[in-house]
Amino acid sequence: MDSGGQLPSVNDAVYRIYEATLRPALWSQALAGVAGVFAATGALLYVRESQGWRVIEHSPELAEAVQLYRSERWWEHNPWLNAAVELPFTVGDVYCDHDVIADTTLESAPFYTDFLPRVGLGWQMVAVIHSELGAPAGLVVQRAKAAGPFDRPAMDRLGSLSHHVEQSLRISSRLATSETVSQSLGTALDSMDRAAFILDDQQRPVLMNRPAQDLVGRYFTSDGGPLQPASSDEHAAFAATVREAHVAHGGAGAGVGGGSGVGAGAPRPTTVSDRSGTSRLAVWAMPVVGASSDHLGLARPKPHVLVLAQPLEQGAVIDPSVIRSIFGLSLGEARLTSLLCAGLKVKQAAERLGITEGTARVVLKRVFQKLDVHRQAELVTKVSALRR
Repeated sequence: MDSGGQLPSVNDAVYRIYEATLRPALWSQALAGVAGVFAATGALLYVRESQGWRVIEHSPELAEAVQLYRSERWWEHNPWLNAAVELPFTVGDVYCDHDVIADTTLESAPFYTDFLPRVGLGWQMVAVIHSELGAPAGLVVQRAKAAGPFDRPAMDRLGSLSHHVEQSLRISSRLATSETVSQSLGTALDSMDRAAFILDDQQRPVLMNRPAQDLVGRYFTSDGGPLQPASSDEHAAFAATVREAHVAHGGAGAGVGGGSGVGAGAPRPTTVSDRSGTSRLAVWAMPVVGASSDHLGLARPKPHVLVLAQPLEQGAVIDPSVIRSIFGLSLGEARLTSLLCAGLKVKQAAERLGITEGTARVVLKRVFQKLDVHRQAELVTKVSALRR
């Protein structure tokens, strides 16, 4: 069974995850770091695309398993994918074999009795994450049969790590295509439709892509000093978001050998308004470390942070990933909340999400409990405050 005392490995894994942010080629090593937290054989990223499920990246230790999985078409016999048709995996949740697969299937399915033993594997757990690479996406950790199934503490640790994977992929997934066609990192950043700032330890911008430059003056001020929101009321919240990313850098950067940072804490966004107060941005911050820092020519060990900004609303709908992160909801709960705040009735929101009205009301009840509200009007008021 799993035990505690894994903090140094967690810190090292978080460091590797953010090292891959601007160097997508390092994701295989980042996934190896994730697997190391659990003394597991390896880890991989699995996404559902229009044509089916696909392994998009894996740790080196799983190379043979992934090759056989593809060449022998084992996805056609993977009970997890069959279960996915009946079990709507929820972004933010973590599942292990016993959550998804019946004991009789574990004992009889060729995937478990033939394929996994042949490649030295036996057990897996999956953290479901939000990613533009595919929906849903899964961070999968696999280990040998003799190690036993994953327990709840391990699943909780994977859930924490998955937040950082999701955060890093906000940038990394957009750079992967650009870099494969030999664009420079600066050109790739400029081609993004999201604003990206690189800030030093004094919160001063050392690099801005073109979308970010367009925000200075309207949403942010700098004038050679620290980057600040245009509204002074938002300075403290923005500084706290940047500071949390620096803390993640300090904790993870120590690696396995030391440090007492809080690398596994879930990243949380903030919001920034324009000078008129009529438009808002969602803002995330993440550390720039290791090879990502070198790729930008930044001095080490001086810490830097990447700040990512995008419109809070898309067509009058608040970004559900922001609602999820700020209020601690699942992505499904956040999507329903976002639609209700956009003026839809519960029945209309349910139709948009492809669920029944009854299911939507059950989800809404959970949202009420989490946000400590009792009426839909209270919920809309509380969440719509993000716009102001």
